[in-house]
Amino acid sequence: MSLLSQPTATPGPLRVASYGAPPRPTSGAAYSTQAARYRDAELASASPGQLVVMLFDKTLLTLRRARLAAEARKIEERVELLLKANEMIGELKLSLDFEQGGGIARNLDALYAFAMRSVFDATRSGDVAAIDAVLRVLGELRDAFAQVVAGGAARPGAAPAPAAVRSA
Repeated sequence: MSLLSQPTATPGPLRVASYGAPPRPTSGAAYSTQAARYRDAELASASPGQLVVMLFDKTLLTLRRARLAAEARKIEERVELLLKANEMIGELKLSLDFEQGGGIARNLDALYAFAMRSVFDATRSGDVAAIDAVLRVLGELRDAFAQVVAGGAARPGAAPAPAAVRSA
């Protein structure tokens, strides 16, 4: 018998070996729930200074994502992210304690107002340079707050004092 006359198998449906049960659709939800519990525990045990640093981190992440959306010309995503970032900056502004913080709180208030105006402008125009300016300012403030919270301020007045932030 020649090779040409040998019967050929007709392809049937592709079978994939399965090893165990298929993943449950709730596995992502379970992970999300665990992550939310961890985040809630972290928030509940954080000091006011640590909460401010965490808010800075989330704000900076949101601004970076908005910048990427602006570069990709994803207008709706950019606008949504910048509106969220502006709300977070507003929360930083509301956390200021002008009685205890004095001049530092007033200076931070002015920086937050600048950041909010710049984010608002970037929301309308998609100006990446405005987002970059806010990222620089808030990044420096975040690092200064983190240093103070960690107890590592080089000298008094070198970084925003914890007194400039209201206690929870």
